[in-house]
Amino acid sequence: MVRLLFMILASLSLSLANWYVEVKGGFEAAKRENKLVALYFYSNYCPYCAQMEEFTLNQEEVQNKLKNFVVISLNISSDEGSKWARRLGVPGTPTIVFYDPKEEKALGALFGSRSRGEVINFINGVCKKANKVC
Repeated sequence: MVRLLFMILASLSLSLANWYVEVKGGFEAAKRENKLVALYFYSNYCPYCAQMEEFTLNQEEVQNKLKNFVVISLNISSDEGSKWARRLGVPGTPTIVFYDPKEEKALGALFGSRSRGEVINFINGVCKKANKVC
């Protein structure tokens, strides 16, 4: 159990190192940098979130794709996380919602633990839809 907890904490610190933890600051940065936003919804005791973080989001190819976005990590149980989850229709965790803060609209959502390839393909589709190079 301790080992599992350590793995979860280690993966969180690696994958979330440069991510925002509040929407306001993330949106301000996205507008300033002319980037789209990726809102990552997770929960503390979600085994699928831990799996997604360890085996997908920490992968170098995925991290490189996410550098084109301002990533905001939100605990779905927090006040801000639950507010945004309701607003965006998040079905559960893990979910990544790709969002255009200038247009104030969601561009797509990816629910569940997904493979590296699935995440990269989805990001490529979002970039194409938004006419962005990623």
